[in-house]
Amino acid sequence: MKLIGITKDPLTENKTVPGLLRCQMEYEVKSARGRLDYGGPKFSPQMWHEVLSFFRWTHKEMQSESQVRLYVNHKLGRWGAWAFPQAARTGMSARELPMPEVPAKARERFAYWDSEPSDDWLYFGTVHHHCAASAFQSLTDQENEQNQDGLHLTVGRMDAERHDVHARFYLDGHCFEPDLCLFWPIDSSLAAMVPGEMLHELARFQMGEKITVDFPQIWRANLIAEIAERTSRKPDLEMALDPTDWAMPSLRRLEHALEEIHQRCVAISVEEEEWLSVLSGLSSDAVSQIIIEACLKHEISPDDLLLEMTQGRIEMG
Repeated sequence: MKLIGITKDPLTENKTVPGLLRCQMEYEVKSARGRLDYGGPKFSPQMWHEVLSFFRWTHKEMQSESQVRLYVNHKLGRWGAWAFPQAARTGMSARELPMPEVPAKARERFAYWDSEPSDDWLYFGTVHHHCAASAFQSLTDQENEQNQDGLHLTVGRMDAERHDVHARFYLDGHCFEPDLCLFWPIDSSLAAMVPGEMLHELARFQMGEKITVDFPQIWRANLIAEIAERTSRKPDLEMALDPTDWAMPSLRRLEHALEEIHQRCVAISVEEEEWLSVLSGLSSDAVSQIIIEACLKHEISPDDLLLEMTQGRIEMG
């Protein structure tokens, strides 16, 4: 696996001359080269399709993302997946709930993996989906994953005939680009017919296949719907312009906006390509930009403006 991102605290060097001076130097690592070789077990296709079947169910029934944790046992030579209690109907986000796993629940998990309770099972990754959107690592994903060693996967386009898969591997805060053929069992006769540099894409293609299988009933029970607060059609301006929101990094605010657009478009069956086309048109049209900026400045919606104009209650000039 190729190193594609580093996370390292500044290196500090101190020099002191007693009674005279004290010097501190900090060095920041800007680049590095590294390679990670994985030689552990590969996924069971049954396990993987259980995860994707669960994701399709949550997308259809809960209209929200969901996630599972991945565990690996090198002594048994296999992986296991488990969906812990998490919030449902959260739209474009997935969030586990702070509910400690009691011994009975732990035994249920190990029993499903056909294993005795054992510390040999290492928590070593996550999988979550992006509903109907494409698979990518969001800024929130990066913040959540960079301190969790292991393989992290995002699955996208849950309502399509073939799903999209994005992968990254973290170790000690450093990000590697994983070769998915190291984790996915490609038939040896097929692998012999494909150039080695294409095996990653072949594995990714096969992992996106839509195969429906049963998954643990407890996973359904672990999706716990939360009561959403009722909001008016027009947002409260003071809340929308909270200084802490504007102090948020621009990438985070952009991500939140895109998540809301996607969620609301999914609710009215608008495909991602359609609203992206509309967004492209708005950004390139000078008149659209003027209207949007004026509505934001004067705290009104385009609907309100259009209603007043069509009813003739506003005279121009």
